[in-house]
Amino acid sequence: MAELTWTEPESAANTNYPPIYPYNNVTQTESGHSFEMDDTPTRQRIRLQHRVGSFIELHPNGDEVHKIMGKGYEIIASDKNVLIKGVCNITIQGDSVVHVQGDAYTQVDGMSYQNLNGGVKQLINGDCEQTVNGNFGVNVSGNMTINAKNLNINADVNVRGDIGTTQSVSAQGNISAALSVSANKSVETTGYMLAATTITAGVSMFAPTVSDLFGSMEMFRLNVDTHVHIGNKGYPTSPPTKPMEV
Repeated sequence: MAELTWTEPESAANTNYPPIYPYNNVTQTESGHSFEMDDTPTRQRIRLQHRVGSFIELHPNGDEVHKIMGKGYEIIASDKNVLIKGVCNITIQGDSVVHVQGDAYTQVDGMSYQNLNGGVKQLINGDCEQTVNGNFGVNVSGNMTINAKNLNINADVNVRGDIGTTQSVSAQGNISAALSVSANKSVETTGYMLAATTITAGVSMFAPTVSDLFGSMEMFRLNVDTHVHIGNKGYPTSPPTKPMEV
């Protein structure tokens, strides 16, 4: 990963290596503007400086430093192309606004990293589509809320915690849970429901096969429908109970 910090390079005409006469040709105006063309051996440079301190300096190795002591403006009436054959560091000690009045495209041939120390808010007035050709992971330390008219998931859903709902849960396939399946209204599936502990629903529960840790619901119905009480002498004392209604 690239470095996130950088510093302004020192001028070649510093106090340790001052320009040497007569190699440095200086033009200076009455108000303090200056233009230097320095031919000092090993420290050749060019510097154009405004009286308030804004300057452009070309260093001996070809580096360029452009420093503006006020606001900066760049207006291009047509296209602009920028090629950077190295690392590009941009540090903004304030707010940043990017207004694209057309379409925006970003292509990253490597990894893309974002480190956000604050929150994120997005307003999308149109559709949003993401295509992920690999795995997709979301790690949330707190709560996660999804408000939608409909939530369609065309995949298997594996839940390692509880599923609670005030409406209905329906599936054309199977519903299974390591602990419990519960809902305040109804749980429905055309497949089977399996829970290691409990299956509860506030109003209705439907599945061709419903089972828990103690066996299937069909076996429980069979036991209820055929159960009789046996007396001390080994004879039945009552007829089978009323068949279980489902």
